[in-house]
Amino acid sequence: MTLRLRCSLALLLMCVPLAAQPQPSRHKLGLALSGGGALGLAHIGVIQYFEEHHIPIDYVAGTSMGGLVGGFYATGMDSAQMKTFVAHADWDAWLNPNPRFVDQPVVEKQAWNRASGDLALRFGHRFSLPAGLNSGALLALVLSHQTMAYAGLGSFDDLPTPFRCVATDLIKGDRVVLSNGSLAKAMRATMSIPAIFTPVRWDNMVLVDGGLVENVPVQTAREMGASAVIAVTLRAPQPDPEQFKTLTGVLRQTVSVTITLNERRSVALADLDIDVDTTKFSGTDYSKADDLIALGYKTAAQMGDRLKAFELPDDEWQAYLRQRAARTCHVPDSGRVVAVVAATPDFQQNAQHELQRKLGDGVVPERKLDDVLTCMVAATGVAGASYGWQPADGQPEGYSIRFQPRPGEQVLARPSLYFASSSGEPTRAGLKLSTSTIFANTYNARFLSAATIGYDPGIQMEYYHPFDGSAFFVAPGIFVQREHVGSYSGPLRTDRTRDRFGGSFYAGIGTWPHAQARVGVRAGYDFYDTAPLIDGVRSRTGAWVNPETVWIYNSQDSGGLPTHGIRAEVTAGYSIRDTSFPYFREEFLTVRPAGRLVTLFVGNEAATSFGHKLGYYDQFTFGGAHQLSAFRYQELHANTLVAARGGVVLHAPIVRSLGFSFQPALVTWYEAGRFDLGSQGWQTHQSASTGIFVPTPLGAAGLAVSFNEYGKARLRLMLGGF
Repeated sequence: MTLRLRCSLALLLMCVPLAAQPQPSRHKLGLALSGGGALGLAHIGVIQYFEEHHIPIDYVAGTSMGGLVGGFYATGMDSAQMKTFVAHADWDAWLNPNPRFVDQPVVEKQAWNRASGDLALRFGHRFSLPAGLNSGALLALVLSHQTMAYAGLGSFDDLPTPFRCVATDLIKGDRVVLSNGSLAKAMRATMSIPAIFTPVRWDNMVLVDGGLVENVPVQTAREMGASAVIAVTLRAPQPDPEQFKTLTGVLRQTVSVTITLNERRSVALADLDIDVDTTKFSGTDYSKADDLIALGYKTAAQMGDRLKAFELPDDEWQAYLRQRAARTCHVPDSGRVVAVVAATPDFQQNAQHELQRKLGDGVVPERKLDDVLTCMVAATGVAGASYGWQPADGQPEGYSIRFQPRPGEQVLARPSLYFASSSGEPTRAGLKLSTSTIFANTYNARFLSAATIGYDPGIQMEYYHPFDGSAFFVAPGIFVQREHVGSYSGPLRTDRTRDRFGGSFYAGIGTWPHAQARVGVRAGYDFYDTAPLIDGVRSRTGAWVNPETVWIYNSQDSGGLPTHGIRAEVTAGYSIRDTSFPYFREEFLTVRPAGRLVTLFVGNEAATSFGHKLGYYDQFTFGGAHQLSAFRYQELHANTLVAARGGVVLHAPIVRSLGFSFQPALVTWYEAGRFDLGSQGWQTHQSASTGIFVPTPLGAAGLAVSFNEYGKARLRLMLGGF
């Protein structure tokens, strides 16, 4: 017996005796839940009061956040389950306009193109602005998870509680009441705040947030059949006249006026309005969910006398609960992928290959499916993916997956800024722009570039092309760079430059978010402004060819100031040039939380030419803001080095001021290294540091003081990765 048939029979068995027995007449109560961003979490408190006082909800209609809460209730969730959902919700990730760093493909986390900040800008063809800052991809997956059991639903009337949500059609300017189809997609559409979320295409309509036409869907609840409608509205603070001095302030209030007018008309049609005074909160206060839920409950309790008329006796309430439970469907928490749908045959075929490769043909937990889809959406640049449970109605039973079409060519630009200043060494500053361009007619091939202006200017580009959803890829590239190489003699510094241009070609395996191995060759030509002689090796302008292998691993949550994860990059090769040599370079850092506000990190770096003497420009340099911080930039020039570091990060509570939030961190760390300095022999150096850092969109900014093994102090001001 199929899942759908079992649910239908259970519903029939419950409904027949109820229909056969005369029922006391009572109002068919409709609940109309308004939009309001985070303020809409107060709806959960109102529903909790209804449950505790046996007030039935026969119909529920919602707009925007009211559509989210109402949709969850309609699937059979109660207020306690919704509280649990909200407590574990990652609102920052869902509302972030860009893929999380941890979900991005590893090819975008190489040392040369990894951004140190979290700011990313999305553009369309020829750098046109996108239809919305946030594609809603993560939110779509969350909604798929919560509504999976009802993926094949014919009508929202068949939910445990009949449901409607309201959206606005941009084409005709009409109010659209969504009553059937994909429940997850409908909930995503009603929350599509213009300019914030990408609009949702539904048949021949382009849908955005329903608050523009009916923010409190009282009329919708009436149309569903409700004989009495209770509206839940969220009182917003009165605007400050000062906010109208800016364009954004005027535009924001213009939209608010439209919503306020239609809200007043709707409330006038309600039998009762539960007006929650949320003026002390903002529409982005998701971190204050508990307070908002409690406020909703308190407001409903204050209207207890008027709500008492809707309360049911215990026996009728229990019958109501049984009927709702009988309509609630449950599905397994694991299964097989049985269907994949995409906008184009090529994309569908490649997605099927990748899902089969990552999940296999067997039963997979839903959590693993969700993780894989999250990373696939980030890698392919599609507008999102959703999934549901396909019942065995003459077809295989399991997960049915649908990928939304890619809106066209996409460019993701990540600007980051670096700055380091300390006495006795050059002040270094630069602006880096890392871009990733995903073409309209490819699966997940992309064009990568990183351009830097400032102290060490340059540009590097790479075309990354995986094969048909497989793990294999090729990556040709080009680069042009000017690099300053400095050396010290006491307080004096000699600064030389190397201009390098060339190309590269790699082939490898690893198209997932964390790991990649590649083998290939880099070749080019170096121009040196001088030709110094170091330990009998003279640096000469000329060509070079470096066959090499590279292994990359990155599971960190940020490219700037991570709180967990591992980063490693290993390169081994042979440099063929005027004076050839083998080389090996390795960098490793692991970051682990040791409590809610404490993070520990340990790492190391190593580099060697395996006993070969290196020329001045090829020696491995060490020292500066991120390598033995008590030493000057590039103060140590070595043929072989090995260094280690470890430290602790103490995170302060989040500070919110002037509309911004930031979390300062006190960082203390220790470094030690052993260096083969050629004719100077082997030396050991140490550095102990402490500083205050603040994550910013362009990288971690901080002020630190460091001491070397002789007790000499160095004060640093820096911005960039840490």
